[in-house]
Amino acid sequence: NLQATTCRRNLFHGPYSNHSNMALRLRCVWISILLLLPSLLDGGKLLVVPMVGSHWLSMQEVVEELSERGHEVVVLVPEVSWQMEMTQAYKVVTYPVRQTLEELDNAFREYVAVHLTQKPFPLNALAMYKASVHVFSTFFGQCNDLFHSQETLSFLNQSSFDAILTDPAFMCGAILAHHLSLPFVFFMRGFGCNLHFAAPQCPSPPSYIPRLFSFNSDHMNFFQRVENALILLLELEYCNGFYGEALKLSSEVLQRDVSLMDLVNSAAVWLLRFDFVFEYVRPVMPNMVFVGGINCAKKKPLPKPTGVDIENPIESRVENTSSSNFQPINSLLCLHGPLYKGLRGSLRSRTLWFTLTKMALFYRGTWILLLTLSLILAEGGKILVVPQDGSHWLSMRPVVEKLQQKGHEVVVVVPSTNLYMKSKEPQNYTVKVYPVPYTDKYLGEMLKALVNAHFIEQSGLNFVFTSYQSTIEITSIFFTNCKSLLQNKELMQYLKESKFDVVFTDPILMCGPLVAEYLSVPAVYFLRGFPCGMDSAATQCPSPPSYVPRLFLDNSDSMMFSQRVKNMLVSLLELFYCKPIYHNFEELAYEVFKKKVTVTELLSRGSFWLMRYDFVFEFPRPVMPNMAFIGGINCVQKKKLSQV
Repeated sequence: NLQATTCRRNLFHGPYSNHSNMALRLRCVWISILLLLPSLLDGGKLLVVPMVGSHWLSMQEVVEELSERGHEVVVLVPEVSWQMEMTQAYKVVTYPVRQTLEELDNAFREYVAVHLTQKPFPLNALAMYKASVHVFSTFFGQCNDLFHSQETLSFLNQSSFDAILTDPAFMCGAILAHHLSLPFVFFMRGFGCNLHFAAPQCPSPPSYIPRLFSFNSDHMNFFQRVENALILLLELEYCNGFYGEALKLSSEVLQRDVSLMDLVNSAAVWLLRFDFVFEYVRPVMPNMVFVGGINCAKKKPLPKPTGVDIENPIESRVENTSSSNFQPINSLLCLHGPLYKGLRGSLRSRTLWFTLTKMALFYRGTWILLLTLSLILAEGGKILVVPQDGSHWLSMRPVVEKLQQKGHEVVVVVPSTNLYMKSKEPQNYTVKVYPVPYTDKYLGEMLKALVNAHFIEQSGLNFVFTSYQSTIEITSIFFTNCKSLLQNKELMQYLKESKFDVVFTDPILMCGPLVAEYLSVPAVYFLRGFPCGMDSAATQCPSPPSYVPRLFLDNSDSMMFSQRVKNMLVSLLELFYCKPIYHNFEELAYEVFKKKVTVTELLSRGSFWLMRYDFVFEFPRPVMPNMAFIGGINCVQKKKLSQV
């Protein structure tokens, strides 16, 4: 550094300073020449080997954009194929094939019919495998014809392409890339046997990553993990059989033995058409890029990943510039509808990222003045609140009041008999009351019994049984509330016609998720937690029993072997423990939706989870991006945390 500083001083303050003006002039001359000679800037030559059907519909926009950006694009397609709409933006080269359009249609109809037929495992896997092999062999016949077309191959060899862009589902593009010795880029949704993770050598442990046809989640018990491991062992044979003709052709073309992994593991870049947030958590390689939003009809750039104070954006832009303040961009991707509707468009984001120059400050001041004079530009959302009575409502009420003050239209539905949700008390939001078939006295007696069960000194086993019995009884009361609400046709009709943007609810007794599903409205959960680890199960958070203590055990996350065994046994019993508590709600869901729905499935449709506790005080565990910890939301005196 000292030597570099000395050189800079000699350059600008020493004998070489007389040459600085000459250097600047020469730079200006070069810049002028480059601007006057646009022919010096040219794009690359790209060969596109697409796949027919919906795969091409996803790729077409990318191909057109590449052509518009100055690249010379050639799309290689068979003479006989389903209608592939082509434009003049790129060149299309066809090659002769032997298949007829009727043969392609019949193979695809068989493939679709198998997928629409419900069969148990493993019959479904065998049927799908047979149909997949048939449709692959039919379409791959066109690839055989390509390598027998000497005229087409001669053209491709002489064209001197820079790269190949291909969907590798049928492997033709990958084989052609090896034949032409060209780098290739995959544009795909995925392989049937996880080749898109195996080929780049991404870790994919069978204890946490469910395999195809198993219908498991990433939260598996021991038997599901064994099944998953067995399927993993079969996947290589499955793919080798599926791509048997492709391997045979590639060996003939390349004049050497070629494995399936050899064909795909040398891909330069993997463009994966899905969002990493919605997949099972796993490590990925640097050459894997997730482009899940590439086919969105209305595209908007994501905000820059910085922590920003919405109320003071200018100050926070200066303060929150370190990488330690990074907040995941994807934390709101699961929110299908807006919880907060702010200014139309993205006026805030437009003023948020300007650099703090005088001109930027001038424009910011102009925007602030315009927004102040144009309050009509600000609009709130319509929020339906389905609360839970008792202390749950006391925690939620300040949030509901704040939402109303922020300009949102808030409607709260409450039962006629309740503890704290009094409709006659002054409030700044709308309250809709529905009748329930019990009195205040009966509710008070049941709550008193619940409290007594938790505070009477008794043995551990008696405490569990007494608490469980009282929980079942109080749950039946609140189930009556939910059933009365859903069977109130007049009120439910009003809720449907109101077209709410979001349901804000405490889901502990499932009424809010049921209402949200019935209205087809995204739900935001405001909760402390669930028994039996159902919040972790619904969000698919890993919750290993060797490290995460279960309810009633008084263990920490540092357990001895005997404690881990006990923890494992309790985790196995939790399903039976929670089943009776929520059994009535599952029956009500079946009655409303005319299909079997589990509590976990209902909860998993929550768009956002606002957890009323501090992550620091919990046992360390992975969480999902749509889970936010707001443990200090009910603090009387709030202070911002110091930045670390």
